[in-house]
Amino acid sequence: MNHRTLPLTATLALSILATQLGGCAAAALVPLMAGGTLTGKEIIGKRDEGPKPAKPVVIVGKGVGTVPPAVATAPAMPASSTAGTGEAPIPPAPRETEPLRLAGAEPEAATSFPPAVTDAGNASLSAMPDDDGFAGMTAFVLAAAKDGKPAPGRKSALLDQRTLASLPSTRPCGEQRGALLIDLDPGDKAFDLDDPPSPAPGLADRLRAIRGTGTAVVWIASLPETAEKRIGTILKATGLDPLGIDPVLLLRRTETRKQQILQRADSDWCVLAIAGDRKADFDEVFDYLRNPNGPVAVALDANIGNGWFIVPPPVR
Repeated sequence: MNHRTLPLTATLALSILATQLGGCAAAALVPLMAGGTLTGKEIIGKRDEGPKPAKPVVIVGKGVGTVPPAVATAPAMPASSTAGTGEAPIPPAPRETEPLRLAGAEPEAATSFPPAVTDAGNASLSAMPDDDGFAGMTAFVLAAAKDGKPAPGRKSALLDQRTLASLPSTRPCGEQRGALLIDLDPGDKAFDLDDPPSPAPGLADRLRAIRGTGTAVVWIASLPETAEKRIGTILKATGLDPLGIDPVLLLRRTETRKQQILQRADSDWCVLAIAGDRKADFDEVFDYLRNPNGPVAVALDANIGNGWFIVPPPVR
């Protein structure tokens, strides 16, 4: 079979085209530029091998992008335009929908990302179990303080002592800042400053959400005021008060009962809720009821879950 020799102008054109093409397209033109000839068998052989897939490119941070000119391939020519002409076929360009990757890199598995979180506090709360003892307390306080302003006719969680002889009811609130009181004493004993502290799981995130509404978190314990600094250190170390901004109410020199602490809290805040591990943490009247199942006790129990919350010790 006779070989057809390409003219000089065609050889020069192929040289220029090779510099603009990358990958196998440029490689396919080397025989033409070197010898200026290509046989029919060689053409068929090239077609049988098929073009190698182009090396796509990924621009980090911008996802799948277009192929830069340095590696771009020429558009595919129809098969009829090259058949029987003795010219080397130009491999088709990669489809735009093909995943692109750096040359020589192995394809990576698709990585899924969680949806954007617009409220980190709510996202943390939604991941917590509902039975951890503090869920009801948190939901109640967040609902009571959702607008950040004192609601008309707000009621305190503290009892009006004057109503205990008839129908027990809670005190009205003024314009004071809302607050959550948390009792640190385990049972009927005072908080142990020397016991290695361990915070209740998930409580720190719940308190962070409550503070975000402008509500104060106030800690109380049956300890003298001289222990305030040590309690503050414990709360900070456990992450329950990482910034050290929460007030701590303890017994003053002339005080002997926790009820006196509650009364002082009423003058400074509108107590939206009280959290403790026994009913007497809400009011000392529970320690003096003659009939724990009588009408007064039943009336008082109506406040549990509605301002009063029985929870595990916050630090144990």
